[in-house]
This record gives sequence, C-alpha cells and structure tokens, in this order.
Amino acid sequence: MKRRWVVAGMAVIALAAGAGANAIDNHHLATGWHTVVRGDEGVDVVAANYQVHVHGATASPHVEDREPVTSPGIFVLVDLSYATTDAWGTPEEVMLMDADGREFTSPGGFSSAGRPWLAGPDIWYRGGLLFEVPADAVDDLTLVFNPERPHTLLPGTTARIPLTVTPSSTPLMVEDRTVLAEGDR
Repeated sequence: MKRRWVVAGMAVIALAAGAGANAIDNHHLATGWHTVVRGDEGVDVVAANYQVHVHGATASPHVEDREPVTSPGIFVLVDLSYATTDAWGTPEEVMLMDADGREFTSPGGFSSAGRPWLAGPDIWYRGGLLFEVPADAVDDLTLVFNPERPHTLLPGTTARIPLTVTPSSTPLMVEDRTVLAEGDR
C-alpha cells in the first residue's frame, strides 16, 4: 500500500514539474531571439527565406515625389533587389540603423514606390527604398532587413548590410521597382 502512495506522489510531482516548465516556456521566454547575418554591398545575402542584394545608397536633402520635397534632415535612397526562396511575400520590416543604434523607417506621405514590395520565389525585383535620417547619421548607416515578424517561441533571422552612402545635391527620384531577368541582380 505504501508503495502505491510513493508511485502516485512521484507521478503528481512529475506532472507538476512538466506543467511548470510549459508555463515558463509559454510566458517567460525573451522576445526577439534571432540570428544576425552580416553582408556587404554587391553580394547576395540570405536571411530566412529572402535573398537580398544591395547596390548602393544615395543621400540628398531633396526628393522628387510628384513635386520637390525638402527635409530638415537627409533623404537616403537605398538601391537594392531581393527575392524569396520559397513563396511570395513582403519583408516584415526594412530600416536603417546608425552607429548609435537609432532606427529609421520609411517616412509616410510618399508614394508606395519607396517602400518594401512583394517578391516571389527566385523572382528578383529591383527598386529603391526611401528613408529620412538626421544629417549626423548619414556617414555610418546599416540596412537592417527583417524578413519575418519576431516570434517569442521561434528563432528569426535579420540581415545587416553596411552602406556606402554617396552624397548628391540633385533631388532623389523614387522609381517603381522592376522585375529582373534571370541571373540579374
């Protein structure tokens, strides 16, 4: 009889420990666990199910969007192409980060041509992403490409590509993205 109580007690303890571990896993894992893939301009970088190729970046205090727009900061136009490896999708977030860790997303109020676009499996599109940054951030910018929304229970991947920004006094022109021929980037 005593043996039955010992076995029953051990089963209750095992169940309680398992339930406690599941509760910790579901509610107390740190968010944002991810792998950072570092790349360079002019080279294909693979992050999760996206392939990214940065061609360069241009900075100007003016942008042409149906009419000239001037910024108290600097507009940066990143020329890049990307495709997916498995299914059609749009990257969750693409932003610029400076050396101090400040993050800059695409400004609102402009045409959709300067924002992330839909890409397909090994179907490369090339276009420009428009950002507005303070003048002191232009010299040390990194493109941060987040393919998917961070999830607390699943690891993610982020691509970081340092940019060489070319200054320009002429207004930046944001053009529609184009589909590239096979093998082109």
